[in-house]
Amino acid sequence: MVNSIINQINKLTLILGIGGMNGTISLASLASLFKMENAFMISVLFMAGPGAITTAFLLDGDMKERILAALFAGMIATIIVVLAAGIGTKAISFLNLNVLRISGGIAVLLIGFLIMGVKIPDKIPLGIVLLGVVLGAILK
Repeated sequence: MVNSIINQINKLTLILGIGGMNGTISLASLASLFKMENAFMISVLFMAGPGAITTAFLLDGDMKERILAALFAGMIATIIVVLAAGIGTKAISFLNLNVLRISGGIAVLLIGFLIMGVKIPDKIPLGIVLLGVVLGAILK
């Protein structure tokens, strides 16, 4: 049961927090989108989009397990987004944004494959994003 919940938290956190990991949140923060009047737009566009809603809908387990997984994934993803909005604006200035966009796009595509049930390791999208960050720093 615990492994099932942890696996579901990982899957949902990945899709909820991808905006914070691929540089999208940092770019939005640089464009001054992070204001209280934009809170609903930010939550819908960057976190609870169709992919996240579909992933949450397709979680396995009983209602208690799914609620627990969604609650923890939401908290972790919110922390990722807040850190990306705050720290990401400084960190992004040291990276090649084109490389970061490409790696983020590939990671989102791989997450889509994971949701569809394609058998690829769960850690691959995060590895692609980290590789993009390293290459973005090298190619700056």
